[in-house]
Amino acid sequence: MTTRILGPFNRVEGDLEVHLDIADGRVAAARVNSPLYRGFEQMLPGKSPLDALVIVPRICGICSVAQSAAAAAALRDLMGLTPPPNGRLAEHL
Repeated sequence: MTTRILGPFNRVEGDLEVHLDIADGRVAAARVNSPLYRGFEQMLPGKSPLDALVIVPRICGICSVAQSAAAAAALRDLMGLTPPPNGRLAEHL
């Protein structure tokens, strides 16, 4: 098996690396790494889970909608909720 590391790709919010494990000419595994530690993980411990819906979108001004959707999905999964059919469709707009 061969491992290839692609990057760093320069992004607005730091560098990004893609690690590919290639076996028999095919990608067997892929991992994405953003090596720049920014400490956002330390903002939420000890706070109400619903605070994530307010804090997380402010981490990045460019991708606030994606961060909001990810926070809402994480809270949904944490609570074991299943959205109604129209809600599932709205997630994929």
